[in-house]
Amino acid sequence: MNNVPNPDEMFQFVRTTFHAARSDAAIVEKLNGMNTVLKVITSDPESVLIIDTARQDAWQGGLDDASDATLRMSLEAANLFWQGELNLLAAMTRGVVRVQGKKSALVRVLPIAAKLFPLYVKTVKEAGREDVLLEAARSRA
Repeated sequence: MNNVPNPDEMFQFVRTTFHAARSDAAIVEKLNGMNTVLKVITSDPESVLIIDTARQDAWQGGLDDASDATLRMSLEAANLFWQGELNLLAAMTRGVVRVQGKKSALVRVLPIAAKLFPLYVKTVKEAGREDVLLEAARSRA
């Protein structure tokens, strides 16, 4: 996949996804109970995304921001993850994603994250960036 959102787009897509999820009571209830902060550091180019499950929000952060767990991956891997196209646990095993901190917090969040994937894809499509979706790349092939 050649097309990847830039960091600003990625922040906006993830943040919009979390805001859209606020209308789903089941997701809100599960996220509220987690009270987990994740820091996602992406490369190519480097950026930092903070995800706060209790607030159901995401924002551009800094390397020094506190978190329960920190994930490091390429921007392309992050985009694939949010589409539901990257198995995070397998990617961790292969070294595509590195995790520091409480891996247990991350494992608890993953099942709920999967419920956000369709919202992310919808958000990307509504932004007119279908070119960054794997399904669009498959249809071009």
